[in-house]
Amino acid sequence: MIKLIIALWIIFFVYLAYLLFDYLKYKYLLKKLKTTKFPDVYRKYLQNIPHYQKLPKKLKTKIEYSILLFINLKKFIGVYVEVTDEIKVIISFYACLIVINKKNSCYEELEYIYVYPHTMILDNIRNSGGIYTKEKFLISGESIGESVIVSWDEAKKDAYHLRHQNVIVHEFTHELDFESGTVNGVPPLEKSKYNEWINIIYKDYQEFAKRISNHKNLEKYKLINPYGATNEAEFFAVVSEMFWTKPKTLKLHFPDIYKEYKEFFNFDSAKYFDF
Repeated sequence: MIKLIIALWIIFFVYLAYLLFDYLKYKYLLKKLKTTKFPDVYRKYLQNIPHYQKLPKKLKTKIEYSILLFINLKKFIGVYVEVTDEIKVIISFYACLIVINKKNSCYEELEYIYVYPHTMILDNIRNSGGIYTKEKFLISGESIGESVIVSWDEAKKDAYHLRHQNVIVHEFTHELDFESGTVNGVPPLEKSKYNEWINIIYKDYQEFAKRISNHKNLEKYKLINPYGATNEAEFFAVVSEMFWTKPKTLKLHFPDIYKEYKEFFNFDSAKYFDF
C-alpha cells in the first residue's frame, strides 16, 4: 500500500514537472516572438488577401504576431500535398482573424491541421427504417476538436477571391463551438449573454430551417447558404462566414444576428470589410 502511494506521488510530481516545463516553454515562445521579425515572404501572401488589405496597420501588426504564434503551436500535416509557407500563412491568417479581439484565444484544444489538395469524397452509411445504404458526399473541410481538415484548393480560392464563403472560417468557427463543451451552435458565452443568444439565433435558425424544408418563401433567408439548415452548429458556422465575408449584407438584413456575432467575436466586421 505504501509503495502504491509513493508511486502515485511520483507520478503526480512528474506530471506537475511536465506542466511547469510546458508552461515555461510557452512563455519563452511568447517572449521570443515579440522580438521576431515577421518574414517578408509571409507578408507577400497576406498582401494578396482582401481581408488583410482592409485591416488598419495596428490590426495587421497584431494578426502577424498571432500568425507566428499559431504556426509555432500547431502541427500542419499535408495529405498528398506538401505543406508550404503559403498554406500555413493563409490558414493561420483566417484562424487568427476570427479571434483577433478575443482574449487568450489560440484554440487550446486544437493540435493538428490536416491539409488535403482537393475536396474530399467521404463514405456515409445511412439508416432508413433498418435499411442501410452507402452514400458518397463531398466536403471541403471538417472540424473534430483536436484536429481541423481543410481542402487547400477551396481554401485558396476563398482567401484570394471574395466568394462570400470561406472554408477556413467555417471550420475554425466549429472549433470555437467545441470550446463550449458541446457542438450545438452556442459558442462559449458569458452567462448573461446565453439566453439572448438562444432567443435570437435559435429563433432565426428555426425559421430558416422551416423555410428551407418547405422549399418556398425564403425571402431574406435566401441570402444564407442552405447548408446552414442542417443543424444549429452548421447555422452558426455558415452565418459566421457571412459575418466575415459579407458583413454589410448580414447587418442590413439580420441586424439582431449581426449584433450577437459582433459581441461574440468582439469585432465590428462591417466597419472594416465593405464587401
